[in-house]
Amino acid sequence: MFNLPSKNIFQIVLILGFFLLLSACDGRPRGVLNESNMTKILVDMHKTEALLSEKGLSYSRYSSKAPYYNFVLKKYGITQAQFDSSLVWYTKNPKKFGRIYDDVTVRLTKFQKEIKGGKYHAVDTLELAKIKVNVWSKRTKYILTKDSARTHLDFDFPNQGFMYGDTYILKFLLRIAPEDSSIRQRVILRINYANGKVDSVYKTAYHDSLLRRYTFRFPAIRKLKIKSVSGQLLGSSAYRGKLNATVDSIVLFRQFNPVLQDSLRKMVQKADPKEYNLLPKPDRAPVIFGKQSSLNINRKLSHPQ
Repeated sequence: MFNLPSKNIFQIVLILGFFLLLSACDGRPRGVLNESNMTKILVDMHKTEALLSEKGLSYSRYSSKAPYYNFVLKKYGITQAQFDSSLVWYTKNPKKFGRIYDDVTVRLTKFQKEIKGGKYHAVDTLELAKIKVNVWSKRTKYILTKDSARTHLDFDFPNQGFMYGDTYILKFLLRIAPEDSSIRQRVILRINYANGKVDSVYKTAYHDSLLRRYTFRFPAIRKLKIKSVSGQLLGSSAYRGKLNATVDSIVLFRQFNPVLQDSLRKMVQKADPKEYNLLPKPDRAPVIFGKQSSLNINRKLSHPQ
């Protein structure tokens, strides 16, 4: 009878010691998120990045994207500093970080399957009404060799019904061999407006022989008349006379909703009536399947002596 309290106290101390030992083994500093919460936040962060990409905001300034990320932090009641410090700590503990990302991958894969199964999407008639037209009417493959002379592989498509609310999707395959001597290679897509303003996005190209698929999804978000869509399939600052690159399977889609064309045109006219009225008005609706386009391979650069 008299030994019972002592035995109970011993068991309590043993249990507390066990939990303290587990805590010590974990080694997480105060303020660092546990693995469960870190997993949930990273899953939502990846979903947010996918949403930004779908909205065409991947290449926008951080100020445009910050509200989306801040919403995730607010959802879990943490600060940016707490998330950053937790991320830094886990990157210094790769085994723990590996476990987290294994779980993140499993959850995102399941989420992707649910999306494809239509779990989260009701039927959106306006979204279904969108059509996608390939406006690329030139060659779909270019092979650049040592006999080629270029600093830019340019394209420029004049207005074929392009307007505010469109989304332009450029896709192609690109392989650049290490022997290619071009410097600071890049791929660029531009939206050129009638008033001279230009929106553009670009990606770096690498000469490592890997076949890469480049995809640009670029929405026309300015309420301005569009002059053309242009860019560079492959550009560089300079080259030393030896090229070895292949551009293949080129497409340039214009995605738009024909139901909204008239209302969007009125919005553009209202936003900038002076600019709009200076432009000649067509007698009929623009033909989006027109073949007016140009592809220019700049050959003005001379070979080094």
